[in-house]
Amino acid sequence: MIKKDYSITVAMISYNDELILEDCLSSIRNQDYDQNLIDILLVDGGSSDGTLKIAHKYEATVISRPELRDWPNIRGGIALQTAQSDFILFFSADNRFQEKDALSEMVKTFENQEIVACETLRYGYRKTDPILSRYFALIGGCDPIAVGLGKADRGPYDNNLIWHSFGDAQDWGEYYKVKFVADIAKIPTIGANGFLIRKEMLDKMDYKENVAHIDMCVSLIRKGYDTFAFVKNRHIIHYINIGFLSFLKRRLLWAKVYSADKIKREYGVFQKKDTIRLILMIFANLTFIPPFLRAVKGYLFVRDIAWFLHPLMCFIFTLSYGWFFIKKYLSNIL
Repeated sequence: MIKKDYSITVAMISYNDELILEDCLSSIRNQDYDQNLIDILLVDGGSSDGTLKIAHKYEATVISRPELRDWPNIRGGIALQTAQSDFILFFSADNRFQEKDALSEMVKTFENQEIVACETLRYGYRKTDPILSRYFALIGGCDPIAVGLGKADRGPYDNNLIWHSFGDAQDWGEYYKVKFVADIAKIPTIGANGFLIRKEMLDKMDYKENVAHIDMCVSLIRKGYDTFAFVKNRHIIHYINIGFLSFLKRRLLWAKVYSADKIKREYGVFQKKDTIRLILMIFANLTFIPPFLRAVKGYLFVRDIAWFLHPLMCFIFTLSYGWFFIKKYLSNIL
């Protein structure tokens, strides 16, 4: 048992997650970190299935807010503001630790006093997982558009653990220490799915209850708290057990929930500086050729047919997001 003196609150939201929650909470309670120092805090949107029973089984503290069922961002804010611990870990019901010492290894990075927050460099990859889980782990994110713009939240599996995104990255052996600049166009989509942060840092942010995780990171970086750690050989799995159409529908719903029309946003995946790259990427995605070549390259690194979802996913996400923003633009005009 590896013991640390740091207390950790695992901040989560839930709504009818009984099919995936048990594996999530089990992976937390199976960590070799001192369990007496871990509090699981779950803000529930009024689940009607076995979600709460599972939460209590794993000794989670539950705050029930059924009136906020359709406002996951507000429930997430409540979890952050309620937590009283040295560290806060942003976790979701579809997350689970892959290794038993993953949390301990993440905490170790904070021995470097410059480190503000920590993530794993990659998502966990298991050949037994559903194909969407494998695909998104392989490319480094759940949105091929963000991946194409270089703003994926995790690294892909076809680059041999090389730092994959923006920032000044230094190799510290077990992790990368990355210093970001206060330029939104050069900040990846960090801040969720197993994001560990010093509680004192949250107290320094200009954030309110209705905010997205990445915006909190932007606020920190702008204040000069700009150095993050990314652990190389430990992983958090993003387990996706739903079909493609259901997943796409959920992505579009989240795009709506977290749009600037609903909440005040500082961050956007697309910035004016990205215009040329976005145009080239749209053309590439609609032709299928560059995504197919990326799939072939990836397959040579990790022999999994999930790579060959890439051309189709790039094409469908391009059309879907395009239609979403066209509808939004026309709605604003009318």
